[in-house]
Amino acid sequence: MALKEKVLALDVGEARIGLALGELGSSFAFGRGYLTRKSLETDILALKNLLTKENASYFVIGLPRRTDGADSAQTERVRAFAAALEAAGLSYDFEDERFTTRMAGQNILKSGKKKKQRQEKGLLDEASAILILESYLSRKKQAKLDTP
Repeated sequence: MALKEKVLALDVGEARIGLALGELGSSFAFGRGYLTRKSLETDILALKNLLTKENASYFVIGLPRRTDGADSAQTERVRAFAAALEAAGLSYDFEDERFTTRMAGQNILKSGKKKKQRQEKGLLDEASAILILESYLSRKKQAKLDTP
């Protein structure tokens, strides 16, 4: 049986990058924690090393947009980050991340974790990355099913 292609999702923020891993053909993503941002070069190197460690093929980057679909200042920052990944020879795909932070927060509240655990920095970033990747994987899986 052939191994499924792995992908690594990124929820790129100014302080942290949430991480999640999944396989194409599946609908499930698994949190891989978060990366505390240092410098662009350091972040890119850490992500390149993680991609290799996890044996993943490419990144899925959450693209933040306003609720009306328009780009925001954060959208442009994420696009610039993606361009830096590409310049380092790393591949990526974007996934709309509208509402993922709100949904991730609701999921964390429902998780049964104690208040102190829920307030851990990075937990929301990781949970958002999971939702971004699950959305991407489901969309890809459905597209494959729809292809004759």
